[in-house]
Amino acid sequence: MNFDIAIIGAGITGSGIAYELSKCNLNVALIDAYNAPTQGASKANSGILHAGYDDDPALLRGQLVVRGNKLYDTWKEEIGFRLRRDGSLVVAFDDEQFARIQEEKARGEAKGIPGLEIWDQAQLRHYEPNLNKEAIAALYAPTAGVVCPMEVTNFLFRNAVSNGVVPFMDQTAMDFEKSGDELVALVTNREKIYANIFINAAGVYGDVISRKAGIDAYTITARKGEYILLEPHETYNVNRIIFPSPTKTSKGVLVTKTITGDILLGPNAVDMPETEKSNNYTTREGLKEVLEKTKKLVPTLSTKLAVKTFAGLRPQPNTNDFILEDYAIPANFINAIGIRSPGLTAAPAIAEYVVHILEKKVGTLPKKAQYDTIKRTQFDPLARASQDPAWGKTLTPHLDSVPLPLLDLAWDFGVRNQLYNFTCYADLGLGVDLGASWQNQLIQWITNKGLSTSDILYRHTGSWQIKKGV
Repeated sequence: MNFDIAIIGAGITGSGIAYELSKCNLNVALIDAYNAPTQGASKANSGILHAGYDDDPALLRGQLVVRGNKLYDTWKEEIGFRLRRDGSLVVAFDDEQFARIQEEKARGEAKGIPGLEIWDQAQLRHYEPNLNKEAIAALYAPTAGVVCPMEVTNFLFRNAVSNGVVPFMDQTAMDFEKSGDELVALVTNREKIYANIFINAAGVYGDVISRKAGIDAYTITARKGEYILLEPHETYNVNRIIFPSPTKTSKGVLVTKTITGDILLGPNAVDMPETEKSNNYTTREGLKEVLEKTKKLVPTLSTKLAVKTFAGLRPQPNTNDFILEDYAIPANFINAIGIRSPGLTAAPAIAEYVVHILEKKVGTLPKKAQYDTIKRTQFDPLARASQDPAWGKTLTPHLDSVPLPLLDLAWDFGVRNQLYNFTCYADLGLGVDLGASWQNQLIQWITNKGLSTSDILYRHTGSWQIKKGV
């Protein structure tokens, strides 16, 4: 089959583009090296929708972050993922930092961001009682919010695939087959995928794919960020996203309440060498840095209720900006790479921008007369448990676990053998129960439904958790 468009990478960028293109009368392929979406930077980030005041408006990311923040309301309405706009605070501890947040407020207002305010000490102590009492002021941005990035990406992916996008998962992009100045096919480790236009959304490997296509202008560094996830506790809970004043390399190590009320700390920022683009291991030094820096924001933080630690690799381009562009040679290649922070926030606007690039190349893309949306059901499991005792039963009762009826809903939703990779449909947190105990019980639950362990799609092919079918 010859596709109209082939998208390389099924993270938030590639899945978002695929979702928007699935609304059009096109044959679209979506290729990823993993057997499920979200397995790169899209599963290991802060889950934050930035207001957009701090990104330079002269840069593409500075423009698309504000647009993307607004478009999340459209995506939420269409596919139903959870989104909560609690707002964010950038905290100042001295006069220099206070001047910096005033500059950010002015820049944000010039970009049209609504509701920006400078909060004084009295407001901070009232609204964020666990915040460091030495903070003198903070920039408040009400449009900032949180999502579960895995949930958003999964539902973009499922809607795209359910409406005709063909997934080629667990396939590593190796090279392109060319004819003159045109790309003819993407060569993977399994097959050739032919298409008229290729879109590169390959995350930290975006520069590698770009060079294979003939565009050798960019270098992407994998910037590791480590995180600590805590269960909530009244001694250190926060009500908003709490940022320090930003640095040149990072928006800072932050404290935030997740979409489910857990407390997330991180990330730090460590640039990895070219040979370690897949090194997402946590380190003792990195986690120590995260805790020390976040305790400057919330001194009462403790890891006694730590759920898990993890690390993500965000793609840092040598341009320090998103790279969204097409070329004269090869004329059928588009880069959507270098999607560093605030890439999650900008994702809807990035998809929109890429669609505009396509339309400039080929003309208006005809919309489908009918689009069958898969929408996430919204409800409160705790409220249901008060009415139906079944909602109080879980796979792992000794942990903060998922109600069994919610797993049944996910199964009936059609996830089935992919449930291991789509647990955000059922999980009430950012992986609160996704340790070995939960995973083993989930595998048993799926096999009791009639599938074998070899039928189940795990996050990584050849999962160490299953050996000889046991």
